[in-house]
Amino acid sequence: MRAGWIAPMILGLGLAGCGGPASTPAQTAGAPLEGDAALIAAAQTISDQLGGCTRPQNATVESKVVGLESGPVVLLACSQGEYSYTHRVFAIRAGQKPELVSLPDYDAGGWFATDQASLAELDAGTGVLTTFRKGAEHGRCGSEGRYQWDGQRFSLQEMHWQDCATAPESGPPFPTVWPTQQGVEVDPNGATPAP
Repeated sequence: MRAGWIAPMILGLGLAGCGGPASTPAQTAGAPLEGDAALIAAAQTISDQLGGCTRPQNATVESKVVGLESGPVVLLACSQGEYSYTHRVFAIRAGQKPELVSLPDYDAGGWFATDQASLAELDAGTGVLTTFRKGAEHGRCGSEGRYQWDGQRFSLQEMHWQDCATAPESGPPFPTVWPTQQGVEVDPNGATPAP
């Protein structure tokens, strides 16, 4: 045996065990991990039963699974327009059906709960979900939300909103409505707005 090939072989085995070069094609960058398709299909079944989520056949937005420390979250592609798209968010808990997550949002009528997150991005490292619901196609009005996953739900951290009737020529950042809502007393010790 020659000592020159032992180190590369050990390195190769170590990388293969960590999903390195010897990993299966399903584990390469950009491809869904094994089991993701089943989680997406389970969430799709529940979404179809609920209705209200029509994805056009020519939609380019995709469903995806994001692995968080407490378990995976499915972002199920729901709707897509020319300038925006939505996902339904499902929490996955071991041995249970996917759970549809509702999020607080804000518009001219006040607070409301939604089961569709607009232009959603979920950071696997921090568990932070950001959303941007355009109030008009130009994007100069609407709401921007920032939510933190606590292992059970997404807690609202920040909400920004701009009325389309008074929107400036430029877009975000929008005025803050949470945690400090202008013109309304907000109990600083109170709970995050519930969906």
